[in-house]
Amino acid sequence: MDKLTLFNHLGSFLTCAARLEAEAAEGYQQLAAMMEDRGNREVASMFARFAGFSRLHHEEVEHLRAAEVDGQIMATETIVWPDGLSPENPLAVGVSDQMTPRKAVELALETERRACDFYSAVAGQTRSARIQELAQEFAEEEAEHADHLERWLDRYPDTEQP
Repeated sequence: MDKLTLFNHLGSFLTCAARLEAEAAEGYQQLAAMMEDRGNREVASMFARFAGFSRLHHEEVEHLRAAEVDGQIMATETIVWPDGLSPENPLAVGVSDQMTPRKAVELALETERRACDFYSAVAGQTRSARIQELAQEFAEEEAEHADHLERWLDRYPDTEQP
């Protein structure tokens, strides 16, 4: 990771997490549509579920933000994504017209690992015990998603054609 915003204000961290999840949901939904257009309904369905997970995480973060920081003055920390890319948005990493189901799953796996790394880095660098707790929890959720995607890779050989 090149740069990481140091989060020490809960509102800023939750705003960042909400943005990350919203962007992930959008990216996964578009990846699902791409796989559907290519006739791979199985992978499209899996990406649609991941979009749903991201929307669910987004809602959970918004509820936390409302419950824990509602009415508080927000700090003015600027969100800086690692490498300038939203960690969990597959579209930020790069989608190609020649995307095979395997390449799409590899791309999703990369973004889930990036999100896990992002949250782990936040947990390791913040001075806030609450942010550390939440970031570690979010990192563990992203690691579970990565494990799920690793199992999907076994379904698709390296020699797939687009």
